[in-house]
Amino acid sequence: MEKINYAQLYTKLTKGLSAKTKDIFDRRFGIKTSSQSKAGRGQTVRIETLESIGQSLGITRERVRQIEEAGFNFIKKNNKEIIDNICAQFTAYFESKGGFKKEEIVLEDLGGQKYKPYVLFFLSLCGAFSRVAGKKDYEYFWSTIPSAEKTVKENLDALVAGIEAHGKLMEKHDLAAAFASQHNFEALASYLEISKKIQENKEGKIGLITWPEIKPRGVKDKAYLVFKKHQKPLHFTHITSLIDELGLNDDDKKTHAQTVHNELIKDARFVLVGRGTYALGEWGYVPGTIKDIIGKVLTEKPHLASQDEIVKEVLSQRLVAKNTVMINLNNKKYFEKDATGKYLIRDSA
Repeated sequence: MEKINYAQLYTKLTKGLSAKTKDIFDRRFGIKTSSQSKAGRGQTVRIETLESIGQSLGITRERVRQIEEAGFNFIKKNNKEIIDNICAQFTAYFESKGGFKKEEIVLEDLGGQKYKPYVLFFLSLCGAFSRVAGKKDYEYFWSTIPSAEKTVKENLDALVAGIEAHGKLMEKHDLAAAFASQHNFEALASYLEISKKIQENKEGKIGLITWPEIKPRGVKDKAYLVFKKHQKPLHFTHITSLIDELGLNDDDKKTHAQTVHNELIKDARFVLVGRGTYALGEWGYVPGTIKDIIGKVLTEKPHLASQDEIVKEVLSQRLVAKNTVMINLNNKKYFEKDATGKYLIRDSA
């Protein structure tokens, strides 16, 4: 794209305007603010509303809009070729991005850090681009798509629903392949950028922000991520050190073992399988004491006859000594043997 000094061009195009109209443009597009203080990268351009400008000038909101519109018409009438060239470049940019793009990225891409407010002015001047206000599900964006708000929202909702139905993290190329069956690949990046529900984690995988793998909330979710990464039962002290090693804490805060233990106890996702050792229930582990596990085995697998078979089954659920299981199994208060030597749950247990 042709490099343009938008600040210089803005000064040239607004030269014939009245001081009041020029002031309104400066404030509406954050140009006065930008010239007074250099914004850091990624900082939003500070613009004023029609309402606030009207109050400061002692005129109505509608009158400010009329002055702004008259100023646009004056500039368009006297600078058609220049404006057509800029608008054509902007249109080509949006076509390469799937028809829309998050506002902050548009301003950065087209104007760089230096000319963001001026790009905002020219986008509004062209009239071919619509600015859609951010909502709870998406950020502010600019678009060339007809009925942009409705179309983009429907597609974004469908993308969120698709990821939710998939039920697990996706690689970007897999999501792109699935998404491209209905939309184009260029649009996918734009949808991901504006969405407030979809996010990419540190490992470059995509999911919903409600998922702990994307946005862990507290120690319990961080512990869950440790289990998902290591795929085996872990002692709570080991989990504590792994949370820190994996950089899951903000601002390099140190995790405390007692806090981790307390959260593991309270959260149903985690099952105590040994002394201080936990596993995920989703791996097939079930809560309960050794006695409870023996009872479950005898109920669900009555074909198991020998003591060794039962002990083996219980040890697949609990990290304890074999002798511990045998002591519980031979507790006559809860379990008994029939005439064939088969273990049963006592009726009174």
